[in-house]
Amino acid sequence: MSYNEDLYTAIDLGSATIRGMVGTKKDGKVLPIAIAEVPTSNAIRKGVVNNMEELHNKLKVLIDRLNEQLPDQHTEIKKVYVGFGGKSLMSRSYKINHKMDNPDGEEISDYHINLINERVKNYRLNAHEVLDVSDPYCLVDGRVERNIKGLLCTEFSIHFNLITTRSSNVNFIRMAIEDRLGLELEAILPSPCCEADVLLYPDAKTLGVALVNIGAGTSSVAIYKNDTLKCLRVIPFGSKNITNDLMSLHITYPEAEKIKLEEAHPFTDAYDDESITLRTADGSREREIKMRDINSLVTARMKEITANVFRVIRDFEAGARLGSGIVLAGQGALMRGFINYLQNESKFVSLAREFNDKVYKDDTPLSSDVDYAGCAGLIYRADVNCVGSIDIPQTTVSPSSKVSRPAQPAAVQADSPKEAPEETTSTAAPQEAPEQHPQQQAQTSLFDLPDIDQPHKATKREPKSAKRKKSFNWFSKIKDVLTNDDID
Repeated sequence: MSYNEDLYTAIDLGSATIRGMVGTKKDGKVLPIAIAEVPTSNAIRKGVVNNMEELHNKLKVLIDRLNEQLPDQHTEIKKVYVGFGGKSLMSRSYKINHKMDNPDGEEISDYHINLINERVKNYRLNAHEVLDVSDPYCLVDGRVERNIKGLLCTEFSIHFNLITTRSSNVNFIRMAIEDRLGLELEAILPSPCCEADVLLYPDAKTLGVALVNIGAGTSSVAIYKNDTLKCLRVIPFGSKNITNDLMSLHITYPEAEKIKLEEAHPFTDAYDDESITLRTADGSREREIKMRDINSLVTARMKEITANVFRVIRDFEAGARLGSGIVLAGQGALMRGFINYLQNESKFVSLAREFNDKVYKDDTPLSSDVDYAGCAGLIYRADVNCVGSIDIPQTTVSPSSKVSRPAQPAAVQADSPKEAPEETTSTAAPQEAPEQHPQQQAQTSLFDLPDIDQPHKATKREPKSAKRKKSFNWFSKIKDVLTNDDID
């Protein structure tokens, strides 16, 4: 089988499992070609990098498995899109307002639009980096308008959500992908938003819906209304916390995990008088554990996770306006009795069982495994080919070894001019940054800290940093809305 279309590579960093996918797009829909997964072990904790060496080993195995499944064995993965859903990931709502000098109103001109653009570019974030900006829109005298240039008004504003995480999280991922594996990191995108792209239908996003993913180390809540992301929060609790709680009964982690999935009956006292029997590893003795103790621990932790989920929804004041209710995803959502308990708290609760119409499911390695929703969503957003040809036959050569191949210096030099046009747009702002940065720090702005779009300074530890692209040129997306570019 061969593909003439671009191939995209996605890696979703989970606290329990790291998943990867290679796919293409046909008629705007994701067509999976290869999938693979590896257990996270200690590499990722709470969704963030915990052990760099272990993460490198896990990713190397994952990339090798994906390379083996590529339709053309003379190609290999060279770039990746990475999904991040760890703690500190969140959305921040912003509004930039401009009042006209004439109280009777003025025409919105390029001058006014450029003023807004400059204010957007001068925003600061404290040790955080922007991964995405969600559907910015313009209000002109209180009305939503698509094309604002030329309109008469007394004031207008632009509204947007920045999705951010700590800069250290981004730096660690870059280090693992670029410095350790020798691959190019094309972008880091928020996993909850990528999952929503391929799990939620447009009608649900319009009426209002909360996509709740109960993962191993974290739980995410993404709230949509009027087809726009309104709120994103990551809660630092997940199903692994339940396993750790059960270990307080003096059992091992594998035993606790098995009991959590197979024996626990939370939210009910029907089994409290029963007990389970565990044998030691050598089978020499037995011990009994009361179901009452098991169920009380599981119930308490699941109630805590649920309370935090509903607090996010209610703090947003959208609980009564979510016409499509709550959609659950993640392995933690499959815990026995969890859905029934949530249905007592909220009227409309459902489980994400399949992809929407943006993903091909038949005759693909994916089938209906929604655990790969993060990877499928990354490929849905991808727009740069991630697979390239190799000159040396690939037998036992690992992807990371291509950094030091002596036979390919000419190929590397030949590729550089081709990449330059792609980076022209994204590097325009950083070229100006060294001249503006000292003055900008002295300005009074929303965040009195260095511009988030400043390029990372080159160090001995990160020799590639001078060539790195920004993770996301977020203000260009807002500029497109102001100038009505790329809008049908």
